[in-house]
Amino acid sequence: MLHFFNRLALSLFGKFRPSWHLAIAFLCVAHAQEARAQGEAAIHQQIDSVAFLSASSMLAEHVNDIGLWLDEETLESYLLVGCDNGTAFVKMLPGGQPMYMGKLPTTTVVSLWRDIKVLNDHAYVVSEAPAHGMQVFDLTALRDWHPLDGVQDWVPDAVIAAPGSAHNLAVLPEADMVIQLGSNSFGGGAVLFDASDPGAPFLAGGSSEQGYLHDAHALRYEGPDEEHHGKDLLFAAAGSRLSILDISDPSDVLLIGESDYPQSVYTHQVWVSESQDHAFLGDELDESQLGGGTKTIVFDLTDLDAPFVHEIHESELQATDHNQYGHGEWLFQSNYNAGLRMLSSAWPELPVLSERGHFDPLPDVEGAGFQGAWSHVILADQGLVAFTSINQGVWVVRPEMAWLQNIAISSCEAGTVPSPNNWSMTVHAIDGWDFPLEVTVEGVAFLPESPSTWVMEESGSTLLYFQAYGLPGVQAKVHVTSAQSSWPIPILTSEALWPAHYADEDGDGYGNPNLPVWGCGDVPGTSALPLDCQDWNAQTYPTALELCDGWDNDCDGEADEGTAALPWYMDGDGDGFGDGAQPAVTSCVPLVNRVLVSGDCNDNEATMYPGAMALQNGTDNNCDGVISEGELNPCLGDFDLDGLRSTSDMLEILSAMGCQVGCTASTNGDDSVGIVDLLSFLSVFGLPCN
Repeated sequence: MLHFFNRLALSLFGKFRPSWHLAIAFLCVAHAQEARAQGEAAIHQQIDSVAFLSASSMLAEHVNDIGLWLDEETLESYLLVGCDNGTAFVKMLPGGQPMYMGKLPTTTVVSLWRDIKVLNDHAYVVSEAPAHGMQVFDLTALRDWHPLDGVQDWVPDAVIAAPGSAHNLAVLPEADMVIQLGSNSFGGGAVLFDASDPGAPFLAGGSSEQGYLHDAHALRYEGPDEEHHGKDLLFAAAGSRLSILDISDPSDVLLIGESDYPQSVYTHQVWVSESQDHAFLGDELDESQLGGGTKTIVFDLTDLDAPFVHEIHESELQATDHNQYGHGEWLFQSNYNAGLRMLSSAWPELPVLSERGHFDPLPDVEGAGFQGAWSHVILADQGLVAFTSINQGVWVVRPEMAWLQNIAISSCEAGTVPSPNNWSMTVHAIDGWDFPLEVTVEGVAFLPESPSTWVMEESGSTLLYFQAYGLPGVQAKVHVTSAQSSWPIPILTSEALWPAHYADEDGDGYGNPNLPVWGCGDVPGTSALPLDCQDWNAQTYPTALELCDGWDNDCDGEADEGTAALPWYMDGDGDGFGDGAQPAVTSCVPLVNRVLVSGDCNDNEATMYPGAMALQNGTDNNCDGVISEGELNPCLGDFDLDGLRSTSDMLEILSAMGCQVGCTASTNGDDSVGIVDLLSFLSVFGLPCN
């Protein structure tokens, strides 16, 4: 339909170029009407429809990948839409309206698989079509296009013939590098191109060691593992695992670390967080072959040599996942039949993922499968996301990229609207907006002394505290306004005008911020303070004394700070007392076979330790340095305790001659064995015990 309007506008206004803006206005109306008609059939939450551009209007049957070019000279944005028959160029007009400009046709034949990446004002395009090669196109040529020029076919500035086909691309701006993945070269591994001359990239190296790589995220690393700072790394979806490759030297690609994950089938795509401490991975076939909801595997990247699975986030929907890309604390996922999903990782213990919104253009199509959302780009400067839906076209949507946390009202009465009240809530906003933001609340009547507006100077959080009357039958809303956009965020309904409580499972007086419980008055097993960092450990809460125990007792993100490590002594015989003669090991956590108390006089004998019971066996059982009367054998010289003074006892004392400490053959109680002990024994040798 849009193609028809393009041609109609050209015929109407082609002779009157000064009136081209009328044609744009006409086309925008057409886009808006089409978007409304399509959007009525979609289901969405926290994401609103702005515009829709059908595949047919781009003279294609199917769409696939999507790229974004922000012209830093003109500050205009362009969508690069992968189609079955080429790459469509789409200019973004004010208000988020897309306008189709024309297409870069496919090199060879039609293919559903196409990928586009942008580097240094150039587009690089690959396809799985045979002999397609890699197209190179200078995007600055789009600046000269005018709506009255009509739909055009562009030609590439260059085509790199080999590899002939490829599934995917990644780019690394810091190194002027373009990387092909899943090609017919290097066994489907990474193929590295030097694009320092963006119009003439050349092959710089590659690697087949990890086998087929389906997709990857390339970056210059500055994350928590300082050993690898400054390296150019590739986080790759490698068969059934995550692989981390050092591509700093394209001629010598090195494997740094790798990790598998439970129930892997077909590792599809990887995205690394902006802090570079976590990676998010999707498996394209686990839902269809193994069942369960859409899974996002989260890897801990604290040690790149040994990454490991931190958590697996599972959606309630059994949709096949495809592409995911992040912006700040947000993670957007194109999950085929489930549409575009918006997840947040903005929590103290990253990455506890939680879904914050969705836009599903195919609400009647459910389960695993390969329809619907393919990929997306984030237009952060406009607060928009554009995503492709395979059989439909391009959707432009506006997420509500701010949310509220810790809503609390001082008092309530079930079924009524409390007035007046002390209100408090925390507003979170991501970066990418035109700060400062103004925050206002509607649906309440403020008391004169209460603040009614707040200003957010930068991304992050701001606390709203105010005194106001609730208005009966009116839903309170928060408005966040920037120079770019304004959007309402409903915060409370009449049923939710109750103070928030939080589950306090360990009973330390602080609740779990991730487990809110709504209710009026006192709610057993809850707390109004959502500040607990380990709600299963009663020794951890914000005001707790930091102990030397390996736990973050005061919930400040650090464990054992300000405490001195304790000495742990070897306890070889397990009697609870360590050998002070051996060096101690300092630690804030218990160590195997070590105790905090020293003083053992014989760490090989469990019956000998300070305070031990006297066993009348001729040894210093209580480790006081003296064999007391109670510790002496009542039968002098009967060392083997058989009731006889015999040759066996003679042999024992002879073998112990010269013993100085812990001597069991001492007869006089001085804890040593010498001539005196031998003479004492000989005087009673052969005599029976009394």
